[in-house]
Amino acid sequence: MKVAFVGDVHGCVLHALGAVALLQDRRGIGLDAVIQVGDLGAYPSLDRFDESSRRFWRDHPAQGDFFRLLDPSPSFAEGVRLALERVPSVLFVSGNHEDHDWLASLHEAAGAESVPVDPFGAYRHVACGNVVEVAGQRVAFLGLVEAPGKMDLDESAYARLMAVEPGGVDVLVTHDGPYGMSRDRQGSVQGSGKLLRLIEHLQPRLHVSGHYHHANGPRRYGRTTSYALAQLVQPKATRWEPEPINPGQRVTAGSVGLFDTGTGDFEYVCDEWLADVRGDALDLAELVTATR
Repeated sequence: MKVAFVGDVHGCVLHALGAVALLQDRRGIGLDAVIQVGDLGAYPSLDRFDESSRRFWRDHPAQGDFFRLLDPSPSFAEGVRLALERVPSVLFVSGNHEDHDWLASLHEAAGAESVPVDPFGAYRHVACGNVVEVAGQRVAFLGLVEAPGKMDLDESAYARLMAVEPGGVDVLVTHDGPYGMSRDRQGSVQGSGKLLRLIEHLQPRLHVSGHYHHANGPRRYGRTTSYALAQLVQPKATRWEPEPINPGQRVTAGSVGLFDTGTGDFEYVCDEWLADVRGDALDLAELVTATR
């Protein structure tokens, strides 16, 4: 079976659906599942944005596409409907840029570990600490990041996964990455010590994460191979790089990964056709129809 993994989306939900639809077409494969590693940008309204999301949205218009998903125009709805005829709904875990209270209320109302967050069921949130069978794989989900305060790893969810026997899951999906995976612009070590201990305990075949916005891997932790995905769509510019770096809001190489559950092979998708999924001219209905 084939599973696609998608890096931090930050609201660019059309790009994500377009990228996986195009992946199927250009590779001539069928995807059995799609998993997103957090920071989908799931907020019920603009006024619930955190400050950094609000700041980035001003210079990165595609980050507002999640709101269009919640209240779609007819043409938007048709594009999403066509995409979902081709690709599975996307499972995602919490990042540090979501409305966690809103997501919790959806789970409470449904009484379920996985809940749709939009009218189409295009994106389904999996609550932290759950192990779900996906494409024949036992997949564990743990979102948020190791940081003091509201965004910190959920202690009870972490404890539940630490209680799973080693080898009890095949794939671990987290938002944060393991401690020591990389360094930031100031040279500080990035990653979570708790996640490193969780990986070393569970020893899944595959670990996939996001958060740091660059591809990083493969890294080995015992029998586990770990990969971090790039941000799906880089902003047009950043405070560190004020010159335009992605004016067309194109999908980033290494922001999508493809996992073959039979062989255990994982690869970063870096094909040139990813550039066809671009925000300044993105019509999802047109893109999906063209892949038929």
